[in-house]
Amino acid sequence: MADTVKVLVWGTAEQGPCAYFRGHIFDEELKKLGIEMRHIDKVDFVAHQSAQGMPQNEAMLKGLLKIDTRDIDWADVIMFRRYYNTSAKCSTCHYATKDPVKFKSHEHEMIIRDGITEMVWPAFESRAHNKGIIYETDDNHFFVRPWNGYYPDVQEELPLIKRMVERADLVTVSTGPIKNYYHQFNDNIRVIRNAIDPSLYTTSAPRPEVGGNKARSVYYGSTVRMRDYAGEWDPTSKKWINGYCGKGIEDLRREEKLWNVFIGVNPGTEHVIAPFFDEAYHYVENIRQFAETLAASHPDIGVAPLVGDLFDQNKSELHWLEYSMVGAAFVGQKFKYGEAPYSMINNGVDGFVASTRTEWYMYLKRLAESKDLREQIAGAAKERVLREYNYKDRAQEWAEAFRWAAAHPNYGLRERGV
Repeated sequence: MADTVKVLVWGTAEQGPCAYFRGHIFDEELKKLGIEMRHIDKVDFVAHQSAQGMPQNEAMLKGLLKIDTRDIDWADVIMFRRYYNTSAKCSTCHYATKDPVKFKSHEHEMIIRDGITEMVWPAFESRAHNKGIIYETDDNHFFVRPWNGYYPDVQEELPLIKRMVERADLVTVSTGPIKNYYHQFNDNIRVIRNAIDPSLYTTSAPRPEVGGNKARSVYYGSTVRMRDYAGEWDPTSKKWINGYCGKGIEDLRREEKLWNVFIGVNPGTEHVIAPFFDEAYHYVENIRQFAETLAASHPDIGVAPLVGDLFDQNKSELHWLEYSMVGAAFVGQKFKYGEAPYSMINNGVDGFVASTRTEWYMYLKRLAESKDLREQIAGAAKERVLREYNYKDRAQEWAEAFRWAAAHPNYGLRERGV
């Protein structure tokens, strides 16, 4: 085996979906391949005794407070993932800013989350650093929309994201559309698709008796994603508009053919979910617990509607992967043009894709009325996912990317003539 490559993943020690599916899921396999991973969510300081009680900026100017670089020094490759919370954020509303004047004048309490990353970033833009730098993302944050809860944060971070992508020796992304957009900032981009650990999606819980013999349709996400399911709320008519998936399911609920389940209710938003679903589970961030919750919901049909904007078009096929692992026949959003999250699905073979109200209703009705069709679609999907999306195979692609970055430090700077 080649020498060990040491990879520091910057700012992603949390256990959320993005950190897991683009990181932690591969750690043990990568170790077998000679890649040692270290995840950090903050950088510590080393302070001189005389700096006690002194403001941070003053202590740093006097050389009494320095950033602890031991993790950075240890690494051969440093990977910066997604976007960074370098702005201050209001603890009451969604407001975020890096402007000191706005920070002081904001009427609510402002929390400084990451005061280090932007401070040290210029060091990574210097050839003297001599570490392989990777920028990794599974979302295109340049297309995030105002309805999304973290939109204010992202707008503040976009200039730093652009600098990171431009500086990187290698950029890794989860889909072709992200690669196509980020190509304007960096020519060296690899698509490494998401993967799945089949062992997580098991349960000993019996099938719930509620709903009787009706087919169980499941939708998972967070409450904000009800916009994909039910459509946009029109304050004039006081109705949800569009939302073809939700309307199709409502028709079938009235026909007594579906029992509808939601996984991902945010506390305090139960009233948003209640009119649309017969059964609901709260949001589960821990991946293992979520996988067990999904399996325990015993879905016959798994749905993945999307509004269909450019942000959505850059998303991955993760819903299809997870529904397939728990035996659900899949119906997801179809886009009119170009590659999209579910473009890889063979329509009618290992899933269905729909865009109009007629299509959503038709596919859902066919699945609701035929257990044989559900099992046929779900079985074909699971067989394909196990063959093409196993995390042990995908770890090989990550190992190749890390070894390349370790062998080409400052490649990005040289390409830009820096």
